[in-house]
Amino acid sequence: MKRIFFRLKKAFAKHLNEHAFTLVEMLFAFLVFTVIIFFISPLLGVMVQHNAPSIRFQEMEWDVFSSQIKKEIRMSTKGQVVSNRLILTEDGGSISFEKYENILRRRVNNTGHEVLLQNVAEVNFTLFPNMVRVDVKALNHREYLLNVPTFLNWSSTP
Repeated sequence: MKRIFFRLKKAFAKHLNEHAFTLVEMLFAFLVFTVIIFFISPLLGVMVQHNAPSIRFQEMEWDVFSSQIKKEIRMSTKGQVVSNRLILTEDGGSISFEKYENILRRRVNNTGHEVLLQNVAEVNFTLFPNMVRVDVKALNHREYLLNVPTFLNWSSTP
């Protein structure tokens, strides 16, 4: 009886080994799983932070706009705010900054259409005796503020 049981056990074990996983197969499956996880985790991070590049781009756009408007204000001889448009006069020409749809544009002598900022919800220009304040609200609800001192007192210039 022992002999028969031993032979059956041997045949049964052989049958199990043919349908089971070996250690090499398990290591290979684990390697494939690890490689997939290694490459998918950075992709998920990028997908989660998909709006971060647009925010950085808008901040760079704001920096360029800030430096440009500072230069224009310092070079101008007269400034005025009319209908929420900043109009700067220098050497007989005029430069205007105004909101047009969802952009902030620059026009020289009321011609042209130079886009300075995109995705703008609201723009306010405020003129003080020795300073110009620019308030911009973006479509993503971020607010930007710029105070530019002027070398001339525009309220007293003719």
